Amino acid sequence: MKSRAGRVLASALALSASIAVVTAGSAFADEPPGGIVWDHTYTAPGVKVYVEEHGDIISVCDTAENGHAAWVLVTDRVGVQFRVTSYNGVGSCAESRANDGLGHDLYEGDRIDLHLDGDGDGAGAAYKAFVNDH
Repeated sequence: MKSRAGRVLASALALSASIAVVTAGSAFADEPPGGIVWDHTYTAPGVKVYVEEHGDIISVCDTAENGHAAWVLVTDRVGVQFRVTSYNGVGSCAESRANDGLGHDLYEGDRIDLHLDGDGDGAGAAYKAFVNDH
């Protein structure tokens, strides 16, 4: 009888531990990507955009189960544009860095415009801007 009770107790503990792991995993979905202390954070329906000026890092994350990709269009003062898109569904992020090449290295002191969208039809799109000053 003790061994059966021990097995039942062990099973119950294992089940509660796995539930705790699943709960903890979903709690981390809203944390910023990359372990960076981001300079700017912007949101719109279905999308969250993080900006780290040092290294010109732009990260876009999908925040809604709506069947649409989340994206941000980045534009500098002379009109150079690039788009960063997260295609892999809710909880996924995509990233761009200065060392990704031409256009991704944002000029210091420039105003950078962001057009972000995550709902697929532009109805919830947001327009944000920051000055790339550090």
